[in-house]
Amino acid sequence: MRVTRLIAAAVLALGGLVAATQAMARGPFYFGGSVGQSNIDSDIAIPGLITSGTVDGKDTGFKIFGGYEFNQYFGVEIAYVDLGKASYSGRYGAATVTGGKVDVWGLNFSAVGILPLNPSFSLFGKLGVFGWEAKWSDTTGGFPYSSTENGGDFSVGVGLNFTFNQNFSARVEWERFRVGGGEDAYTGLPNSTGSANADLLSLGVVFKF
Repeated sequence: MRVTRLIAAAVLALGGLVAATQAMARGPFYFGGSVGQSNIDSDIAIPGLITSGTVDGKDTGFKIFGGYEFNQYFGVEIAYVDLGKASYSGRYGAATVTGGKVDVWGLNFSAVGILPLNPSFSLFGKLGVFGWEAKWSDTTGGFPYSSTENGGDFSVGVGLNFTFNQNFSARVEWERFRVGGGEDAYTGLPNSTGSANADLLSLGVVFKF
């Protein structure tokens, strides 16, 4: 499946980065978690799941992440990201659609560029690959429908980090993930969900060791 190939390629790329920088001064490993508001575009449901109606893409999202900083300017990061759900209802052609929802989650692999501003504050930007999975369900024309779909696409992000001490810091960040429009997880057929942007604005804590 396309998502499997993308994840495998990302893992190999990260492995290559680690091997290529073994001679550099080693930086700290870190792990942490963030929570905030996610917002998935209406394109996730229109026109693949409904041809007309309403979509509410705002929900609570979170992520758990870990990474490695090769030096003060560059690192890599892997994260499990849960983007919450988008709710939808309306019509698909002549059929009424009710109780629709799309849950989206996945693994994100990214390279991280860091710009130190002073000993306490630093800016960072991320460019990566997001291997996502989405589960949708609704009732269309009185009949229940559901499917699990997956795919992969690029992700970007920017943020501000505040360091309290050498082991603990906090970050605020905005990230955009491209989701939907992949393939069914079981059949490999094209997805019913459409390709959409999913944003996550979050506040998190980071522990270094």
